[in-house]
Amino acid sequence: MTEQSVTALKAGEKARIVAITGQDVRTLRKLTVFGLLPGVEIEMVQTSPVYVLRIGNTELALDYEAAVGLAVVSCRQEKKEK
Repeated sequence: MTEQSVTALKAGEKARIVAITGQDVRTLRKLTVFGLLPGVEIEMVQTSPVYVLRIGNTELALDYEAAVGLAVVSCRQEKKEK
């Protein structure tokens, strides 16, 4: 499985979060409060002017600094490897 930043996803792509890196404690706390945790499946809704992720029924807008530290694996890639 190849990890990539969530910022590499295109609108409509689904991925699973595998790690959260490079975040200060305050940003990390905010991300986890909104349910962005390793193992969670997300969908990229929009990439510009901000990144909008769908987590379940919730949509969350992130700036580049917050999004770049979210390492994900494409759900499509996970299915191929099974």
